[in-house]
Amino acid sequence: MNNRINKLMGSNMDIDFSNADFGNSVYPWNAADNTDEHKCAVKNTSICRYFCGVQYLDSVLCSYPYENLSVLDREHMDRDMEI
Repeated sequence: MNNRINKLMGSNMDIDFSNADFGNSVYPWNAADNTDEHKCAVKNTSICRYFCGVQYLDSVLCSYPYENLSVLDREHMDRDMEI
């Protein structure tokens, strides 16, 4: 992993960091925009352009403000992506 990816703890797979009981992280895009609208992933909808994966047990890897395809190496991806 590289130094442009943050580990955010306390997510739920509708990944939004809205429940402090599960961890203490704040989604950096929300902090920068002073909102709670941005989510890492929404079931059956989308994955955020800064989302880099989930690490066991439940930490989200986030590359904000760098888009995920600009910081991940091919070895960190499990399939080819069209850019």
